[in-house]
Amino acid sequence: MPTASSLGSADSRSRRVVSFPLERPRLKVRRHLRPRRGGNDATTVKSLPYCVLGPENQLLCHLAGPQGGLLSLASPLLITGPSGIGKSAFALHLAARHAVQNPVDGQPAVVHYLPAVDFARQYADAINSDDLPPLQSELDEVEILVLDDLHLIADKSAAQEELANRIDRRAESGKLTILVCRRFPSDTRGLRPRLVSRSMGGLTLNIACPGDEARRVLLSEYCLLHDLDVPPDMVHLLSAGLPDGLTPRDLEGCVKQLNLWCRMNDRAPDMEGIQFALDSLQRDSELSINAITKSVARHFRLRSADLRSSSRQQKIVRARSLAMTLARQLTTHSLHQIGESFGGRDHSTVLHAIRKTEASLVSDADLRRAAAEVTEKLGA
Repeated sequence: MPTASSLGSADSRSRRVVSFPLERPRLKVRRHLRPRRGGNDATTVKSLPYCVLGPENQLLCHLAGPQGGLLSLASPLLITGPSGIGKSAFALHLAARHAVQNPVDGQPAVVHYLPAVDFARQYADAINSDDLPPLQSELDEVEILVLDDLHLIADKSAAQEELANRIDRRAESGKLTILVCRRFPSDTRGLRPRLVSRSMGGLTLNIACPGDEARRVLLSEYCLLHDLDVPPDMVHLLSAGLPDGLTPRDLEGCVKQLNLWCRMNDRAPDMEGIQFALDSLQRDSELSINAITKSVARHFRLRSADLRSSSRQQKIVRARSLAMTLARQLTTHSLHQIGESFGGRDHSTVLHAIRKTEASLVSDADLRRAAAEVTEKLGA
């Protein structure tokens, strides 16, 4: 297992890549909460106990460093990014740093980690039992609150209104609230305008996928973690063969594929193994929903964010529906996955949009031309 100190050699390969140990706060978690399915809780230790950030995440490097006093100005702090990027781990790291810098009775402040779905459940239980004040007091008084996966309560309107109230109260009392969401709340269908406004009223951090330099460092560290002796030039070839936009979780998955090949063939890593790992990602890397969204938005002179928004403007609806249709035709993604990429829409909404667009393509020459031009530009 590599330690934070072992990253020195990786950093020397790229002076612009920063690494640091991920700190863990003293957590306050309700004992009577039902366990989350799958155990994929942010309180579970991740495979790498340190964070690797490249120049694409310069602001995160600044906040995580000793000069991260900007955290006290965040009311709240919103962290966004795709699944597998490390949002929850980074949120807890920042919470731990803030807890140490703002002790209570000589001890680091306690951090209350709360998944949004658990908050919604607690709120519903409190309403049903006519006992809401204790929950309100608990959330108002805790020094540091980390609320994870905000996007998962998009269908809980009452809970969203209560959460907006609690964010307001905590901001007034100068207490740190850290919100974690897969995408910007304004791009998440179902989130109430008031909660969107409150959650984006402080400091917003979007964690970008690792760039070339950070990706090479991460691949090297994951190889060490999985006891794979991969020469630097081979790591460089592996990184060069991967598509852009991969998260650390995706990179570790690629290394696991290489490890599997080595075990199956009882061989050390070589070019054949590297190709096996790359081929395992080939189907997903050929074309992404994000690439389709960008291309369609560019064709209609819109922003990608417009297609993921809840806007019902005719031009945006037309472009969004075409992008969904192409995503279904040109990728292997499910209706649910496509809906998630377009503001969290459910699969029935996606299916309706696709069927309507397919019918329009028969009689609408302009739409057919747009579909053909986008497809050609994508090289599909």
